Amino acid sequence: MIALSDIHAGMSVVGADGHPVGRVRSVEGATRLLLEDTPADGNTHYLPTSHIVKITDQVHLDCPAATARTLFDQDLPAGENTT
Repeated sequence: MIALSDIHAGMSVVGADGHPVGRVRSVEGATRLLLEDTPADGNTHYLPTSHIVKITDQVHLDCPAATARTLFDQDLPAGENTT
């Protein structure tokens, strides 16, 4: 089981392929990470925590980085955005 309390600001998030997805800005409840400095566009994005498989000195995901980027900002509450 993943302990989200082990995740802290500044940790790198990497895909299953080892490629970078971004850095953790914060954990938003039990359902999503707020990422910053994402290689895709340098912006801030949300990512579901359901894709986390391991936490070491990095947050490891169950999908490649390119797939993780397609999950950015899905299921945001109405009216919420990342800009």
